[in-house]
Amino acid sequence: MNKSLLFILFAFPALALADTYTGEAGEMQMTADFITQFWEFFESDVPDFTKRMLAYIFEKAVVVKLYIELETMKLAWSVAKQILANLEIASKITSLANALPQDIRAAIVDMRLFDALNIVINAVLTRFIMRFL
Repeated sequence: MNKSLLFILFAFPALALADTYTGEAGEMQMTADFITQFWEFFESDVPDFTKRMLAYIFEKAVVVKLYIELETMKLAWSVAKQILANLEIASKITSLANALPQDIRAAIVDMRLFDALNIVINAVLTRFIMRFL
């Protein structure tokens, strides 16, 4: 009983038409409606679908491009860190500073010139490495 009621509720409204066509005028109206809907499909539905599809593709392309750029920056930074670690710039600056006279070295340490030099060299080297990628 319950299944047959569901079948009746779902099946019979599917046979109902929104417009009733009677006679030759109805047949011509049905043909005109079909042609209108067919034309509307190519005139509005296809371009709308194309716009939505291209917008989706461009959105995904931008997301992929940004992801690739982020991963490239991560790779470049890891390479730069490894090269900076291998060069040991701070220790070379310190060893060269030991060759200076004591009063000049004390003045330069007070001005933190060695730290600034280390930071500038690291930045230049990192920028140089990141330009390759």
